[in-house]
Amino acid sequence: MVLLDRTWDFFASTKVASWIIIALAIASIAGTVIEQEGMYQDWRPPELYYPDRYGEFWGSLFLRLGLTHAYSSWWYAALVMMLVISLVICSLHRLVPLHRQLTRPQVWKLPQYLRKQQVVLEVPGDLQQAEERLKRAGYRIWRDRECLYAEKGRLSRYGPYILHIGLLVVCFAAFAKALPGWDEVQDVWIPDGQTVKVPGENFAITNHKFTMELYENGMPSRYATDASIIVDGEEVLRRTIEVNKPLKYGGWEIYQASWREEPGVAHLRLVEADTGSAVATVAFDLRDPSPEYSLEGTGLKLVVLTYLHDFVLDPETNQPTNASYEVRNPVLFAEVATADGSEMVGRIALAMAGGSEVVYTGPYYLELDRVESRWYTALKLHHDRTVPYMYFGLAVVFVGMVITFFIYHWQVWVREENGGILIGARAYKNRFALAREIKRIFGAPQGEGLN
Repeated sequence: MVLLDRTWDFFASTKVASWIIIALAIASIAGTVIEQEGMYQDWRPPELYYPDRYGEFWGSLFLRLGLTHAYSSWWYAALVMMLVISLVICSLHRLVPLHRQLTRPQVWKLPQYLRKQQVVLEVPGDLQQAEERLKRAGYRIWRDRECLYAEKGRLSRYGPYILHIGLLVVCFAAFAKALPGWDEVQDVWIPDGQTVKVPGENFAITNHKFTMELYENGMPSRYATDASIIVDGEEVLRRTIEVNKPLKYGGWEIYQASWREEPGVAHLRLVEADTGSAVATVAFDLRDPSPEYSLEGTGLKLVVLTYLHDFVLDPETNQPTNASYEVRNPVLFAEVATADGSEMVGRIALAMAGGSEVVYTGPYYLELDRVESRWYTALKLHHDRTVPYMYFGLAVVFVGMVITFFIYHWQVWVREENGGILIGARAYKNRFALAREIKRIFGAPQGEGLN
């Protein structure tokens, strides 16, 4: 029980709440200033990107502290939960006694109490007249013997707690960002003219055309994607996506993030070795080649045995493998066979970069005619399911602030005293306006009443 009491007292402190809010503000600023994982426009993993972006020391420090994914880190979630606990305990600690005090006001007061209030008046009249005047001014009235209590603007006292409720909703929305499925980010690379299904969703995106415009110095001035949303094979939406002009669909915001250019299609010629004349052409996709290609007019076909888009020999096994994901050093191992596949005519090994000579057996070999570039657009898909709750919480915060700062709680005690009435009034905000109102209601001369 002692530990529970100490924990309660700790979180009931407004100083503790203030420090938690300051810590959260600093963490949020850091999370805004430092590019977050999944949001930067680069293909490299965080452990490579951040040391290069911010320097070896700072980049590594940001990674170790979790500042590169601040909003989903355990310590940010812990700060949010501490703020939630603090808000709940602070509110309960003060709201329950306040509500009891406001709903069960003590009407009967001694004259000394009235004379200690912010506004004090003594005027002729009786309690009945005072009650009628205060009712006309919009006050609620309670009476007890020779005393009267009146108030208006009680809602103002609940304003801070309404604000706290809004902050709690905002905190829960912020906490939900760390939960799976609440704040999703996906990167999709789509080559020109192709359609890619969004993983885990029921729609795909078609890249009709990626466009890039350059300044005179060669720097990009504009890059955009003519994109469509495809559902069940049907186009349901088509827009041009540009930087800071996302396409919105089904709760997703689809941003133009990056692009890349790589060798796309290699146009190859099948050459007859004896005559040196080309007998057929092949459009060979350097990213996703077909298993075989028909060679029209020859009765032959080209069968892909092995294709490596970035050929290198593995230093451990001395076997051919890919050095990277990029199309950098494409090498094709193929055979020429009859169209029905019944007879193998010859074999060919062709390196399409670096000017290496073709290696072949049989009457045919391949030579490279030209390579067409292929543009890829990088689209970043962001679906934040916490946004409606965040906006709702902020709306409640706004309402709480309006109630707190623009509604005034005024309390008035009236007591019959010495053949007249003694008035004591208190304002939690705007005491000078209260003094003017009390003088207007009871007809006191200017200059009287304010203590």
